[in-house]
Amino acid sequence: MKKSTSLAMAMGWVFSISVAGSAYAQTVEIGTWAGFRTAAVSFTFDDGPQSDIDVALPMFEKYGYKATFNIVTKWADGNNDGLINWSGVQKLAAAGHEIASHSDSHPQNGAMPSSEISTSKGTINKKISQPYGCVTLAYPNCNTPGDAQVLQNYVVGRICNASWSGGSDIMGKNGPSNWAAVPAMMTGNEGTSDFKGNMQKAVNQGGWVAFLTHGFQGKTNGWASYSPTDSLAMDGALKYAKENDSKIWVAPMGYVAMYIKERNASKATASTSGNSITVKLTHSIADDISKYDYPLSLRVQNSGNWTAASGTQGGKSITATIKDGYIYFDAVPNGGDIVISSGGSSTPTSSSATQPTSSSASQPQPGSSASTVTSAASITVEMEDYMQGGEGVGYSDINGESDNTGYRTDDAGVVAVGTGHGIGYTMAGEWFNYSVEAACEGEYSVVARAATGNASTTRFSVSVDNVAGSVAVDVPSTGDWNTYTEVEGTGTLKLSKGKNVVKVSIDQSYVNVDWIKLTSGNAQCPSNVTPQSSASNGTVNSASSNPQNPGANNTPGGEAPEAIYMSGDVHWNAYSGNVYCQVFDMKGQLLKSVSVPASQSTSTLWNAAGAGLSKGVYIMRYGNKDVMRSVRVRK
Repeated sequence: MKKSTSLAMAMGWVFSISVAGSAYAQTVEIGTWAGFRTAAVSFTFDDGPQSDIDVALPMFEKYGYKATFNIVTKWADGNNDGLINWSGVQKLAAAGHEIASHSDSHPQNGAMPSSEISTSKGTINKKISQPYGCVTLAYPNCNTPGDAQVLQNYVVGRICNASWSGGSDIMGKNGPSNWAAVPAMMTGNEGTSDFKGNMQKAVNQGGWVAFLTHGFQGKTNGWASYSPTDSLAMDGALKYAKENDSKIWVAPMGYVAMYIKERNASKATASTSGNSITVKLTHSIADDISKYDYPLSLRVQNSGNWTAASGTQGGKSITATIKDGYIYFDAVPNGGDIVISSGGSSTPTSSSATQPTSSSASQPQPGSSASTVTSAASITVEMEDYMQGGEGVGYSDINGESDNTGYRTDDAGVVAVGTGHGIGYTMAGEWFNYSVEAACEGEYSVVARAATGNASTTRFSVSVDNVAGSVAVDVPSTGDWNTYTEVEGTGTLKLSKGKNVVKVSIDQSYVNVDWIKLTSGNAQCPSNVTPQSSASNGTVNSASSNPQNPGANNTPGGEAPEAIYMSGDVHWNAYSGNVYCQVFDMKGQLLKSVSVPASQSTSTLWNAAGAGLSKGVYIMRYGNKDVMRSVRVRK
């Protein structure tokens, strides 16, 4: 049965299509904004004052957001007092921010010379490598040099407050009526309440608001001294956006503009075959400004009631998340077929797209020297669990930076990844060692989950013991350090049966790594022992993953020796902070990740983590910086 495509608006463009072999219509929805949020917000910075580096850069890193920095190219050429040069501009680009044009010369009055429309863009593209090139122009003095020529060179041209001439500073979901005149509100006199009020207006209208900043009060601004902004006001604005992240999408101006134009021009269709859905996402935008390949957010109904999903586009892995009866994923228009399949992790934004690492799903205490077998032929190594022994044994750390996670006392670059952890703040020359136990000898391929906000591909390599050779893992720019993707390494590693020391070496600076997965091609590699259920209905038996647990000889119910079970309930009232819980099925697929306040019993933790799951047997991994445990539960 076939039905014609119809168009509706419901948080995005909705395309109704027929599903092969099905009696109901399946729909593909494109989110009005990324992540199916309600509104978009852009922060833009003009002129390139030193305070962009000193204040804006760490502030935006603190909240994980990206902004647009508009550069006067000739000012960046020299050593202008108080202004950043190209080295500083590159630092902003390497952090994943958009670098845009603010002309070559920035005249004191009037419009910029029309000749600088293209020359400033050419200079930036020559000096700075960024995923989409220079697609945004912010006019000096807010005066357009000619709309037609601007739109021949840029996706978006930015003015100042539209309200100055009677217009609205809050744009609708389809952007401005004139893409050469996108408004941005001056922030020099804005307090946190002003930022918040305008962001809330955008949420109420389902629209887009942009802000324009010239340096910060009391900081080094050089010539960019016009109406500086209170840094505390902006920090409060970003905090508010973070607290409302489910509604507010913060992104650079050029990226939001590309998203709108792609979304409005795209067509999505879907068909199903067995346990997979194939989606085609295309648009016909044709100009020389951009490839218009910014990812769009899509969702399809979870009609098959899948508990987990995975995806690819053009044969490359993409993440797929199941929530509220939908399967969510991001994809690039004209990037090839999107195939969403049943299975895989349903919570890819967590660090632990990990599986249980032994037959009892127990994992080593944070910082232990053991990484155990995830399955006989596949081993997932969590990057935050490098070997103990400190500098020179477990790791070599050059810059000493890390997030304040409290996960380890020797935090060598440990960073938060979702509700889990990974390694970051990496510098070329650093390395991390891991003790890995393989079920069989053989050649192992390498897949990593990693992120980089660098404008170009960043490399790290994986080697084993003193065996010559290594596997190079090239991580393409993911736009920022909080957007992770799965990447395949080049070549294979030879692991011996039993224990091996695997080294992860950072070849190029600034790459975050969540985990690596080593997979054997040996078809004879034996299967892990699957633990037999011994927990009665509704009870929780605690299995310690602390290798110092004195109950090591207690293996009731015919469990594999690794599965150490203890009777009784465990209370966490001696600890502070949150207890992190992950729920796996008996095939090792991660189903849920939740964070629960401490001072809870294990049964209470399970009630929170297991909510919404169907009847069955599950493994729950839970703990904090002091201890990690695993339990098997029958619901």
